[in-house]
Amino acid sequence: MTRKPFPLLIALLCSLCLCTGASADIIRVEIAPRDTAAPVIVTAASPAVTDADLQQQIDAVRAKYTAVGLSAAYVRDGAVAETYASGWATLKKQPMTADTKVRIASVSKVMVGLAAHLLAEQGKIDLDAPIDSAIGFRLRTRSSADTITPRHILTHTSSLMRQPSASGKYESVHALLSDPGNYYAAVSGSLKNWDYNNFAFYVLGLALEHAGGRTLDQVLNQGLCDAIGADASFWAGDLDSPELVATVYAEDHSVGLSWEEQVTVHSKGPAVNGSVFAGNYHISAQDLGKIAAVLANDGQYNGVQVLSAQVVEAMEHCMPAPVPDNSFYQAQPLRYRENMYGRQGLYYHTGSAYGELCFFSYDPVRRDGVVVLTTGAQRMSKDGVYGACAEVAELLYNAH
Repeated sequence: MTRKPFPLLIALLCSLCLCTGASADIIRVEIAPRDTAAPVIVTAASPAVTDADLQQQIDAVRAKYTAVGLSAAYVRDGAVAETYASGWATLKKQPMTADTKVRIASVSKVMVGLAAHLLAEQGKIDLDAPIDSAIGFRLRTRSSADTITPRHILTHTSSLMRQPSASGKYESVHALLSDPGNYYAAVSGSLKNWDYNNFAFYVLGLALEHAGGRTLDQVLNQGLCDAIGADASFWAGDLDSPELVATVYAEDHSVGLSWEEQVTVHSKGPAVNGSVFAGNYHISAQDLGKIAAVLANDGQYNGVQVLSAQVVEAMEHCMPAPVPDNSFYQAQPLRYRENMYGRQGLYYHTGSAYGELCFFSYDPVRRDGVVVLTTGAQRMSKDGVYGACAEVAELLYNAH
């Protein structure tokens, strides 16, 4: 059974973790089961909101943030309940639909996390062992006391420095990680090290593919996507329906990534190029909603167990204190924030690149969730979530 953080106990452990300098991923927090959470109290009846009302309001949100296209899904009872779409997948040519495939930017890291926990469950990788053996070469960290594990990368607490110009190719990553100058002088695993790091997910993805002997697409398709009928890929050219891929538009509605640029990219096999793992997963709102439904329901979709409850619990396992200077708890690699959109708390992840702004979320208590995918929207944020995504999410959570 999966659980959610108990904030008071987390607070008690916070000082212990930060003062001792111990590896934060070793300290585990006792957390409350979903089915014993406080009940939702309804204080007054509200007028029924129809799907037509919600669609009209979502159209208004798209217009407010001048998005080219927006798609969303609301999930409950272990399945996708409603989907919405507004605007264009390709401007003036192809309408946006709930089945349009959108590059989901950093929400892709949720899929890398799923693959990591699936491979760990299969015995292909130890998430708490040095990543060196998994990736196939020695990491020459700056500190002799520092060892980087896959879990440190999942929680953004490794000593790896950002490498924004790295190609992601295995040989290039090997060269970078052989130089102690590309690491911080820190011991991985402490919340004091927290640093959101795309390059670290290049490293993790390569290690997972090298250890598992399969591409992450294969791991995810065999472990989850095939069972729920989801067509998704880190390589848009490998989708079953690449014709459904949306053009990515920047805030000024110039083309950030064309359809052709996306669908001509194919996988060349496991552990060849890790650059896709930070943000190149392509999936529709409909199919991403299915994944939110699975996580919100302890691995079940439409009443069928398609993912083990243990994998879901591992995804949700939070570090013992909020991330410094932030109001969320880091899970693996989900985040958990209390008091979002009228809910006791949500697990979520955001994503942005080239003009796409995305949001993935679910409520572990009420077992529902919202995903929102946009391109070409104004880049504003509300409490760490991009404005158009935040308004649609709040609208859909409050309507149910």
